[in-house]
Amino acid sequence: MRTLPRFLAALLTTLLAAFLATTTHSAPDIQLNGDRAPMEDLILPAGDLVSDIEKGTTIIGGELAPEQTATASFTTEAIEAPIPFNAVVPHWTGENAEAISLQVRTSLDGETWGDWIAVHANHDWMEPGDDEIVGQMVLVPEAQTTHDYVQIQVLFGEEEDESAAPPTLSQMRLTFIDTTTGPTSDELVDLQSELDKDFPLLPENITGYPKPFVVSRGAWCQHPDCNYTEGLEYHPVSHLIIHHTVSNNASTDWAAVVRAIWNFHTYGRGWGDIGYNYLVDPNGVIYEGHLGGDDVIGTHAAGANKGSMALALLGTFTSGSTGIKPPQAMLNSSVELLSWKADQRDINVFDASRLPNLSWGLPNLMGHRDVYGTTECPGDQAHLLIPWFRDQIAARIGLDDPFIYADEQSTAFTRSMTGTWNMPPYMCGFNNHAWYTWSVNNQSASTNWGEWRPNIPAAGRYRIDVYVPYCRTGRAETGSATYTIFHAGGTSTRTISQQANVGLWTTLGEYSLAQGNGNVIRLTDLTNDSGLGVWFDAIRVLPVGAPPPPPPVPVPTNIAPAAGSWQRSRTVNFTWKIDNPEPVTVTTLQVAADPSFGNLVLVNQSWYGAPTTHTHTFAADFKDLYWRVLVWRTDQPLISSKPTRFGLDSTPPRSSINSPLTFTPFNGQYQINWSGTDNLSGVDRYNVDFRAANGAWTRWLSDTKSQSALFTPPAAGTVYEFRSLAVDVAGNVESGSNSAQATTAGAIRLSNMQSLPTVVR
Repeated sequence: MRTLPRFLAALLTTLLAAFLATTTHSAPDIQLNGDRAPMEDLILPAGDLVSDIEKGTTIIGGELAPEQTATASFTTEAIEAPIPFNAVVPHWTGENAEAISLQVRTSLDGETWGDWIAVHANHDWMEPGDDEIVGQMVLVPEAQTTHDYVQIQVLFGEEEDESAAPPTLSQMRLTFIDTTTGPTSDELVDLQSELDKDFPLLPENITGYPKPFVVSRGAWCQHPDCNYTEGLEYHPVSHLIIHHTVSNNASTDWAAVVRAIWNFHTYGRGWGDIGYNYLVDPNGVIYEGHLGGDDVIGTHAAGANKGSMALALLGTFTSGSTGIKPPQAMLNSSVELLSWKADQRDINVFDASRLPNLSWGLPNLMGHRDVYGTTECPGDQAHLLIPWFRDQIAARIGLDDPFIYADEQSTAFTRSMTGTWNMPPYMCGFNNHAWYTWSVNNQSASTNWGEWRPNIPAAGRYRIDVYVPYCRTGRAETGSATYTIFHAGGTSTRTISQQANVGLWTTLGEYSLAQGNGNVIRLTDLTNDSGLGVWFDAIRVLPVGAPPPPPPVPVPTNIAPAAGSWQRSRTVNFTWKIDNPEPVTVTTLQVAADPSFGNLVLVNQSWYGAPTTHTHTFAADFKDLYWRVLVWRTDQPLISSKPTRFGLDSTPPRSSINSPLTFTPFNGQYQINWSGTDNLSGVDRYNVDFRAANGAWTRWLSDTKSQSALFTPPAAGTVYEFRSLAVDVAGNVESGSNSAQATTAGAIRLSNMQSLPTVVR
């Protein structure tokens, strides 16, 4: 998130490349390496593998195959790589190889191994008709570290088609890559920040949404093959496509991952460059991808390349065990980049339109899976956020969508309980869902119907549009979907070809509608054809001849840090929400040490639009901090959220065991007392450890709020030592010293009448 004033966002990559070519300026301590990163293949025929017969596999005719069932597995021995590597891409061939998946783990020495990583076919990195399956990229988790060994588990899955032959493995190919010698993400950010200083700032009255901070192609891609001009093509962007790289999420050096993907796409796949226009890592750092700058045509979605901009999320975001939800920093940066492009090219992210090289329509903002319906990309956990992306982008660029929507998943839609209802694969549909059935041309065979009842705010004239999604079902769509519209002026019918309008919003006409939800748009499966798709997705209604009502007043609300909370990191993530953010022009976050906000030296930052997060690192701890969010509208009063108080305590507490100890002979127990101090949030609880003298520490009491307890020695005649570790209210834990704070040696021996009470608090 860039603060005011903003850097000139629309600088072309060619300008930066020219700058890098004529200057030696770089951030301190960064070594830019122009040598090609090492990359080498290792080919392993199945006949060379040592079979693990206990798992039910065998070598038949030089191919690895399950002996009896299709659920067998095989584990290789430790495989020594031909080069040290930080990334490895498995490939495999065989009969029904799609039914095979892998588990992969890596090791530095062949003895100590990392976790098993599940690997499936990565269709985004495969060409149509490829015999060889390309798997997901597996990464070494430690930054700037290489491994030398890999181990593979081959899993033979069940075949859905019972008539298909059992899967077999004929060959495995492993592509090893080492991209550890380049600069880290932090170093690239520093370098790019230095480069940005040499360009002029935007005038304060620029109205376009600014481009966020991007690590340029010229900064991270230094090999001579990164710079070329032959074959570059350009076309104005009208569609925004979200991908994921389907690399595993175990990495701490994302710049090295970007370089590894570039090497694999460029040399391993022979594509000549990285396919995506931009990439964003889990920490929110954006990298410029395909060479060429603004509106260059990338290589990421076949026929949808021309006219689209691809943003790839680094990692895997499927719904299975290998996928995660995209981190918030990644989402925030993605929204900023997509908002810049949507504003620059006047892209309505709620609408759909055609691309130059495709005959069907597509959403203007979509996941990669929406292009052809043959891939999971960008993964379920990212694709589910497409409606959220639309709303966030619209709020930032001031996109006022005048339509009233009635989605088929909402209470505004009712469908028959008769007939067969189908859902398309890969969450296809306007808001990740749609219903479809098959057309019939005989009234007696008609069983499916659906009705939409949009909530009309005021009586008047409205245009009604219906959405027909482009989804893969194996059949074409009906050419004669007949809609019946029950409106204020009576009843009308309209027949359209869903096949001719697939992937688009299609107008049914203009009608007079009454206020409320008494107007009905009805569709049935009865058409002039048979056995073709009939779609029931969202509809939208547009007021005609009168402007939409003014947007509601924006209301900011603080979310985190919560009131009365303690933060134990000086880097604090502020999160808030803004109800009805459309009219917001500027948002300001303020943090002060007093409730009147008289001292704003801590935080007083502003942004165009309506962002909802900001991260700030404080220089010191504070017992009392107050934060609020202010929203500004053109020629309207300022609106503030309710101030929230929180504390910042990053300093661990201190505690000790009171010495000397006391010993009561009649019960053979020692009285142990301890106490602690914390200057800010206060001590909340204690952990108490003991050990035989100079031995290993053992936890005695965990998270106790008491400051006294009786200790019974596990072994008579043994000297025991003690230490306490305090935890404060903020959650800071006292770092444990190996030194004992008290010992049973020299304990004060009490008579039976002198035993001290144990105080429980």
